[in-house]
Amino acid sequence: MDHERTPSGRGVLEGAFLLLEELARVGEAGPTGLSHATGLPKSTVHRLLDQLTALGAVERLDGGYRIGATVARLGRSWNAHRALERNAALPLRHLVSVTRATVCLTVPHAGQMTVVTGIPAAAREFFPHLAGQTLPPDSAADVIFAAAGPTAAPPPQGHTAAQWTRRVRRAREQGADMHQYEWDGERNCLAVPVHAPSGEVVAAVGVAVVDTRRLTTTVEAAQRAARMLSTSLGRTPGAGTPRGC
Repeated sequence: MDHERTPSGRGVLEGAFLLLEELARVGEAGPTGLSHATGLPKSTVHRLLDQLTALGAVERLDGGYRIGATVARLGRSWNAHRALERNAALPLRHLVSVTRATVCLTVPHAGQMTVVTGIPAAAREFFPHLAGQTLPPDSAADVIFAAAGPTAAPPPQGHTAAQWTRRVRRAREQGADMHQYEWDGERNCLAVPVHAPSGEVVAAVGVAVVDTRRLTTTVEAAQRAARMLSTSLGRTPGAGTPRGC
């Protein structure tokens, strides 16, 4: 017999958003995987998925689910950084053509590094880099912004102060940071800064590095894309001004 309490009110919304965030992260998953990833009971996952499917927020596949058209449409209406997104389109396409890797543009938004726009490629299976997704607090993009500040930010969980300080200092010196994730094997994500005409770092260009043997080429290509975007922002009044951060 199922003695589980049915969530209500805010609990239902929180559960639904947990599922949507996980589907956005992995692209596609079944109820069992979603239950393990979110910590929600499997019966609750089934119930919420049925409701989300009826609303068009998720779509049912063979044995799994993915983000639906309704959520995709709502996501496109998020325009706090629309000028950055427009200016990034060409530099990111150039970057994909060189690296053949998933690329994105991220900004600090509501206290988290958030994807403004991305082009999924070879790394889609471990992080699709879709607009609105948030990165973990020790991401390469976080380090890029920490390196732009006058002092190192407090270390995130899992880092000692000394480790974080060294990583931030290295990123400041090299103009890039790469973070290793343990995600079905070792995965690497690179980030480089984008500057406003004032010199302020306003965004980070990110690349999911699949082949570390081409790391030098990838770093150079990412930095070229960031310079292209920085130059474009200089020609677009107000485009490099962060909003909603």
